[in-house]
Amino acid sequence: MIAALLLAGLLAGQSAPTAPADPLAPAREGKLRCVAPNPARLTCRTIIRYKVASDGSFDATVAGLVSSDPGVLLRYKTFGRVEEGGVCVMIRTSDLQNGTLLGNGKRMSPNAESAARLQMLDAVQPLQGKKRCTLDRTENGATRMIVTLDGVVHPELTQPVAWVSRSDGYAVGL
Repeated sequence: MIAALLLAGLLAGQSAPTAPADPLAPAREGKLRCVAPNPARLTCRTIIRYKVASDGSFDATVAGLVSSDPGVLLRYKTFGRVEEGGVCVMIRTSDLQNGTLLGNGKRMSPNAESAARLQMLDAVQPLQGKKRCTLDRTENGATRMIVTLDGVVHPELTQPVAWVSRSDGYAVGL
């Protein structure tokens, strides 16, 4: 569960869906990626800010809930590129290791941070070095993020997503 939440914030034999030519076009317009949006509360489980380069590469700042009890948030940076219409990153535990953990919006005590980081890294370790790509699919007015790991679709990681403007007031939360 933690790995899925962290990776926002990615079944055998299924192929990946087709995606638009520029899946980061909204990011180029300054919009933020909102994973698991709750429009009534103006919250996203994860918010991703992309800085997109003309060659299809990007830097991303990810802020997402690791746990809702207590409210543990991880903020980290990563990078990747658009490949075959998908937004792809190589999963690197070092990105998470270098991230900032907050508990209920504040720095955690050293012991609590160490325990939370160890639990998080243990959950993500099996994914180290895998290529994670996301592709959006809109059906019946709802957009869902389809996740592949090394080219294999993982339906259990599918989540609703939206692109939101900074001025919309969305924040990380449930």
